[in-house]
Amino acid sequence: MDNHSSGTDKPGAGRGKLPLMFAALAFIACNGALVLIAIFSAIGISISINPHLQAVAISLFAILTLALVFRDFRKHRGVGPLVLAALASATLIGTMYIQYNKILESIALLALFAAALWSWGLHRRHRAQIKP
Repeated sequence: MDNHSSGTDKPGAGRGKLPLMFAALAFIACNGALVLIAIFSAIGISISINPHLQAVAISLFAILTLALVFRDFRKHRGVGPLVLAALASATLIGTMYIQYNKILESIALLALFAAALWSWGLHRRHRAQIKP
């Protein structure tokens, strides 16, 4: 099988997926902890997750997602994903440290993932246009 036609051997071919990965990690840091607690509780094990460390993890992953969307913006020049990622990150950090609101937090997590997905699509389109 010819690997050259798949495009996976090009340097930086997977770089556009990094924002998606960090947006997913922000979601997991937020909601995955609840799932873990529920699973362990169901089998009789009591665990506690430090909410301050959880807030730091969510904020860190949101900032990393924003930074990677910005990195991709410099290549594809699509401003939409960057604005959406910035608003989502600011909202997430605000819900972590200023005024907690679960609904707003959930919307911001979805918006962050949508921005990463949008950026990935623009990244793929840009790579296809400059393909030799």
